[in-house]
Amino acid sequence: MLKKITVNKEKCIHCGMCIRECVVGCIQFNDEKIPVYIQNGDQMCVGCQHCFAVCPTGALSFGGKNPADSIPVDYGNSEKLLRLIKSRRSVRFFKKQDVPKEKISQMIDMLAYPPKGGNADSLHFSIVGTVEEMERIIKFTYETIQGVDKGSSVIEFCRENFNKGIDFIYRGAPSMIAVSVDKAKAIAGCENADPIIALSYLDLYAQSFGLGTLWSDCTLSVMNELPEVKAMLKIPKGFELNYTMLLGIPMVKYKRTVEREPAYVTVI
Repeated sequence: MLKKITVNKEKCIHCGMCIRECVVGCIQFNDEKIPVYIQNGDQMCVGCQHCFAVCPTGALSFGGKNPADSIPVDYGNSEKLLRLIKSRRSVRFFKKQDVPKEKISQMIDMLAYPPKGGNADSLHFSIVGTVEEMERIIKFTYETIQGVDKGSSVIEFCRENFNKGIDFIYRGAPSMIAVSVDKAKAIAGCENADPIIALSYLDLYAQSFGLGTLWSDCTLSVMNELPEVKAMLKIPKGFELNYTMLLGIPMVKYKRTVEREPAYVTVI
């Protein structure tokens, strides 16, 4: 990421909003009251682009980006968002169809936006995008499991059920997304939260397309026990697998939300 700010002096109204919003305080006014980096400010900058997003006149550009190319902020419809949250279901039966490529592409674009501690570049996403690739992974996984003399309780459970014709690891999903984290790059205390936040965003975004998702601890456990299987995710060196989510077109459609009791909450 190019950490550079440029300011159109004709558009700048010297309001100082970019300076106030800078999360690390690396911007100041120069003698002309134009925002510039402080000394070594480009090294302090975390690339959050708050300065770029808050500028009321679009005078400030970050990393050579054109403010006119950005989408105007729209916080959407809270009622529809709540309905989506209430309607979200875990899916365990999928159609044997590829997730449309344009939906995969849209999800990839979205994954640049979930928040991370310090805006760290610490996450990697492995996306298995076709039925063909998923079936290759599924086949290799169960061949590997069958060759294990005595595995953990999870391995034994999956092997026993596979022999009964039940796939508890992948649920026959046509696609899968795995998130990995580079703990050396992640902000301390955020290395486990950042991947889950990203998948939570992805979960709801996928559901908005009519896709189904399943947070699969079983898949994660098997991947971590069988490194030769995990290697198929092509996780870069230095990254550790954090969680796995199965994805695909649901075999069934739910007609209504469930009715839940209020959450256990204390308001202080």
